[in-house]
Amino acid sequence: MFTFTMTSTDQKPLDTARHIRYWQRCFRSLLPHHYVSNDSIRLTLGFFNIAALDLLSSPSSYSEPPSQPLKASLITPDDRKHLRAWVLSLQHPQGGFCGSPHHVLPERYQTKWDAIDQVESTRDPANANIAATYFALLLLGILAEDDGSKAFDGVHRIKTLRWLKRLQRDDGSFGEIIDEDGYVGGGRDMRYCYLAATIRWVLGGAEAGEDFDVDALVAHIRRGQTFDGGLGESSTHESHSGYAYCAVAALSLLDLANPNASSEPNRYLHTGIPSIPSLVHFLACRQFDYLEPESDDEHEDSQNHPLPDLSNLSLSDAPQVAGFNGRLNKVADTCYAWWVSGALSMLGRGDVIDRGPARTFILDKTQHLIGGFAKHPGGPPDVYHAYLGLAALATMAGDDGNAKEEGLGRFDPRLCIGSEASERLAKAREALLASPQDDDDDDDDDGDDPWAADTERIKRELGWDEMQETIARLEAKWKTEGKIPVLEMDKWNPYNPPNLEDLLKETP
Repeated sequence: MFTFTMTSTDQKPLDTARHIRYWQRCFRSLLPHHYVSNDSIRLTLGFFNIAALDLLSSPSSYSEPPSQPLKASLITPDDRKHLRAWVLSLQHPQGGFCGSPHHVLPERYQTKWDAIDQVESTRDPANANIAATYFALLLLGILAEDDGSKAFDGVHRIKTLRWLKRLQRDDGSFGEIIDEDGYVGGGRDMRYCYLAATIRWVLGGAEAGEDFDVDALVAHIRRGQTFDGGLGESSTHESHSGYAYCAVAALSLLDLANPNASSEPNRYLHTGIPSIPSLVHFLACRQFDYLEPESDDEHEDSQNHPLPDLSNLSLSDAPQVAGFNGRLNKVADTCYAWWVSGALSMLGRGDVIDRGPARTFILDKTQHLIGGFAKHPGGPPDVYHAYLGLAALATMAGDDGNAKEEGLGRFDPRLCIGSEASERLAKAREALLASPQDDDDDDDDDGDDPWAADTERIKRELGWDEMQETIARLEAKWKTEGKIPVLEMDKWNPYNPPNLEDLLKETP
């Protein structure tokens, strides 16, 4: 495997002011019309925006940590309060979060009563999804004040963990949603494995007694390593560096929650990846020389792949600009600098990539004049690549000895957020584990019904007691007429029920 010598002492600094302006513009004004079709993932877009502002103004982003971190943050206390309320408004009453306000139905359409099993169930199960739940929980950690211990106040912990268990299939994989028929929808790839492992760690699934089948998940990930060392949805699918990151991060989070971590370090990581050296080799090979296209009209499939002049090549030449791709024979893309560097960082092998040429690619080729980063050189910035570009810079700096990307805070590659935000999430998790499980998702038969107040309110709105009294009189009337009450009520149209008082007045 080739390793490169770092020669980044004369690298130009990140223009943080430009990126702060970009992110504040995205936050304070409307996003361009191109994002309209992404309204279903509005929560995800919000995550990238808030996480970027946090990373650009966290205490460790300053040369001297501020004495009052909240005042120094680009996210004001009022913003934190309102954004937190917005995130919680996307929570589904039966567990999980919805990706957009347009997926949050009125309460009476979200929950129904199962008279057979005597439990509440959801009317719109497909509106909560695993990705939105991941982003919602991380956002609550980023937005938390003080040490973060109250970040998950108001989160339906137990219901969300039970919903998460239902998303796991028999083969150990996870899906994205549960549809109206109880079918687990979505693919079987490593993205959902990572999201599930994150939610489990954040909410303390194992400690709450609401754990999914961890061994089955690890086995599913293990079956994903391919012949070239990468990871795909299975060993017969194409390997992908994004999937590799998700698999490594999922296993790392399982190890983080392992109560026997001191005696079993990296147990799940070593079990879930059959050949870590092969994976490292696959990831290292995703970095390659970026060559300028010879013409502006060159087709995208051939960009970055012109044949070099072999007469000018030298084994001693170090790459000047090097990008990353996600798969073999694909073009360089900003986000893969993150997926590759993040995975290698967790594997402890961030040294196998060349930081200097990678920074040059990000800062000289995909950084935009107005701030942010584009997917490819010459393209417009977007919030996805703009955030992952910052994540890549912060991660590669953290793997370069004790270096730090000036203007960016320390970064946690497992959760893809700033380290200070990650520490607040850990405090929120500790608070959950220390508190009794008496929230509104508990179904313990202790006589304290958390739904009692809502039930009484609904009964009053419907005139429930008066209705039951009228139905009892109507049943008595039918019996005197030799009729069977349940058969009479079967004739009613549930969408247009008859007036009960009129039925009482009818004569046989």
